[in-house]
Amino acid sequence: MSTIAPEIIQDFATLQNQIWQTITLSVSEGVAQNIVFGNPLTVAARTSDFYAEITAPMMVVQFSFSGLPESMQAILLPQETTVALAELITGNEIEEVDDSTVSDIRPVMEAVVQGICLAAGQATGDTVVASGLVIRYQIFSLPPNLQRSEEFARTQVAITGEGLNGSAIWLVDDTTAHFLLGRAELADTGEDLPFAQAEAGGVTQRFGGDDGAGIDRLLDIPLEISVELGRVKMLVKDVVELGTGSIVEIEKAAGEPVDVLVNGRLVARGEVVVIEDNFGVRVTEILNPQDRLNRLNEAA
Repeated sequence: MSTIAPEIIQDFATLQNQIWQTITLSVSEGVAQNIVFGNPLTVAARTSDFYAEITAPMMVVQFSFSGLPESMQAILLPQETTVALAELITGNEIEEVDDSTVSDIRPVMEAVVQGICLAAGQATGDTVVASGLVIRYQIFSLPPNLQRSEEFARTQVAITGEGLNGSAIWLVDDTTAHFLLGRAELADTGEDLPFAQAEAGGVTQRFGGDDGAGIDRLLDIPLEISVELGRVKMLVKDVVELGTGSIVEIEKAAGEPVDVLVNGRLVARGEVVVIEDNFGVRVTEILNPQDRLNRLNEAA
């Protein structure tokens, strides 16, 4: 059974603020809510001691990097945090966690994984893909790689937002910690670990590198592009009363640019045009990552 060197835990702890800032941006953009992940605390946890913490059901997210399929990671949300997060996302009071609750906060958890992939990509300068993603509400059981380890890295982070004050736990093994530190050559395999193309249901990001070699692997991956004219919140009774000829007033002035989203993430704005018998959008503005980060900071 393996342990984690104290210097790895120390260096991994130093990296946490950067990782969770990236996750904050990814989540807040992905679900259009200002949700902040902060104050991370990383320690070496003993496998035998951790079982005492996981006696109650919780939101469990498990995945691995596709280049490290045996090194499963886990993100855990206690029941109280799960309920508060679902209430923030839906605007409804949650009395009991069920399959609907899992569906409600699934986009949040997918965005967390996406943020971790982004942070890993920044460390490696290569495409990072999450595979084997599973999101369930259950009593957590450590995956085999963590069960085999005498110690693993345990990071606890605070989650805050409007009416939200919760926490999450992130568990990774020694191999994953080495990789996130950009030291894959020091992990158990003894060699650099390549990352594969996206798998079905995986979460993909391309970061770093200017030679285009990594992005070439992603060119054939289909993405869903949608155009959002505007949004509005309505009461259930108003929705039920909708009928043919009803007019729904959206929260956007006439003539304002429409939002262009790729896989649900805002990437550009444009103006509506008519091409023969079809509508189209002429792109007038492309948002870069720094612009998105600045808007998030202004909302905080």
